[in-house]
Amino acid sequence: MDGVELRYRALLGRIYAEKLLAGVDSFVVVYDETPSCIAMAAALLAAAKTARADAVPSGKLAGEVESAVLVMSPHVAELGSRAVDVLKKVRRFAALHTPVFYALDEAEGAAEALSGKEVRFAVREQPGEITFYKVSVDGNNLTSEVYDVYKLSPEEAALVRKYEAQHG
Repeated sequence: MDGVELRYRALLGRIYAEKLLAGVDSFVVVYDETPSCIAMAAALLAAAKTARADAVPSGKLAGEVESAVLVMSPHVAELGSRAVDVLKKVRRFAALHTPVFYALDEAEGAAEALSGKEVRFAVREQPGEITFYKVSVDGNNLTSEVYDVYKLSPEEAALVRKYEAQHG
């Protein structure tokens, strides 16, 4: 992993800790054991506003947890079904890294796994900002509603552009 990607993951971790995890007093980061996911998990833990944060590889989450942040990779097979398996072990709150949310769209059992939980995710839709969504379950459909928008500073936006140019 190069320095640009590491700085990008650190930026996302800081912003996610501030916006995606706002009001969450304890959580477990459930991550895939890839360099990008490990970097993102470490950034989330470092930026956490609580000392009650932990981390566990996605394949090793044994029991239930109250709240979780899923940092899982689309480059590891079966992302959607693996995410559903993790979400079944989350009781109250789940924050999803962007690829996880989109993988759930096609995953069997996703609506059931998300039902009854507060679920949030973030996505960069417009240049210079990150949009934060709350997810609702309507029957077997997932719907989302904007709850916040983070405006990147010029320096942050430059880093995002540099990352995108190098990592497409």
